[in-house]
Amino acid sequence: MTYITTVNGLEFYAHHGLYAEERLIGGNFRVDMKVCYEKKESISSLEEAVNYESLVAIAKEEMDQPKELIETVAQNILKRIQNLHVNARSIEVTIHKPNPAGLFKSGEASVTLVI
Repeated sequence: MTYITTVNGLEFYAHHGLYAEERLIGGNFRVDMKVCYEKKESISSLEEAVNYESLVAIAKEEMDQPKELIETVAQNILKRIQNLHVNARSIEVTIHKPNPAGLFKSGEASVTLVI
């Protein structure tokens, strides 16, 4: 059986960006995460599942550390989830950055990493 644990739309105010103004002023970001794994039997306890609270904690800790690139932030989140869930079949992390550096009148930029 394939289990998929998903956390979508986590909102953060963070100071990621290539430009000094982005890092000074900060901006809104959204994070989505998905962990897929196989289990032969039913899951009956939290220890057997992917605890979404741990996913939220990882995202928060990484979003609190300013980086120039959201790719770097996504990589850090992905690596930490992978270290925590070594048996995961796949992990996906997407970071959305609405109106990056004031370049868009609407829309967003996003980065998705999948292993």
